[in-house]
Amino acid sequence: MNVKYFLIDKGKEEIAGPDIESNTKIKKTFSIEEIETLIEEPNVLLFVNKHDNLLEPIFKEELLEKWGKEFVSNINTNDCGSVDDYENGYFYYIDVWEMGEKAKIVVFSLQH
Repeated sequence: MNVKYFLIDKGKEEIAGPDIESNTKIKKTFSIEEIETLIEEPNVLLFVNKHDNLLEPIFKEELLEKWGKEFVSNINTNDCGSVDDYENGYFYYIDVWEMGEKAKIVVFSLQH
């Protein structure tokens, strides 16, 4: 079985995994509009962090299909938040890394 793992190395603040080049975390809070623009970019890798910094890749088509139902109204654009503030009882923090000159990595970290 050929299993590929991706994870967030908290010590280095990098994404690690197969075919992941050196990357740097962008230290800013993104607006919903900026996130929408990022996920539409051609050179973007998308992941969902559900548990212990282990990342699950999500295809752009799947993310866009779920965007209006599952993601957009459950994104926290502040530095802190509470699941009690969200009707569904969960929310996502968004972190972005630059990889190389043109590629980006976007991680939706689930909080519940």
